[in-house]
Amino acid sequence: MACAQPATRSFRYDLALDVDAQGHVVRVTLPDGVPAPFVSSLKEAANRWSFKAPIRDGVPVTARTYARVRLVLVPKDKDHYGMRIDFLSNGPSLAFTRNPGYPSEMMRDRTEGTVTMAAVVQPDGRVTDIRLLDARLSQHNVTRTKHATAVFARAAEEAMQSMTAKPEWVDGKPVATAIVLPVSFSLNGTSDGSASASGSVVGR
Repeated sequence: MACAQPATRSFRYDLALDVDAQGHVVRVTLPDGVPAPFVSSLKEAANRWSFKAPIRDGVPVTARTYARVRLVLVPKDKDHYGMRIDFLSNGPSLAFTRNPGYPSEMMRDRTEGTVTMAAVVQPDGRVTDIRLLDARLSQHNVTRTKHATAVFARAAEEAMQSMTAKPEWVDGKPVATAIVLPVSFSLNGTSDGSASASGSVVGR
């Protein structure tokens, strides 16, 4: 009888990065609760990254952005794991205070899909100007697709209205950042909008 192979495990984190005017990461701040064995690897990876510093009055300036990363533990054998750290995106730090609820009507109809939402993270951390950009749904009936899109978009918008956000900083001051956030609804699991936003005043 074959032994079960160790499973690959992954973790997502938002790292606060202070970037100098040359685009170098000069400080890395990890969120609370990162396991001690991950700390040095996450900081070492972040310190190797470089960014395109924002421009103010024609001059590059300092910034703070938040990098979304995935740390993957890959089994080498039954007792040892390798580690890989993937950069996903950077921008404001975002967190749902509650995940988007799966609309009961769509659950009954077995409709799945992803709605892509746009918004602006304001300097005070509020998420405003929320709107639908695009939708990809499993429903192929045109009339039903329009209805399902509206239902899913409403669920995503309601959840985004209560998001907590940490804005990016440019030249020592918080700034507004436009973001794009895909929110997926899958019957295999739950709705998911985690850590996948894109949009930043700091280029990479």
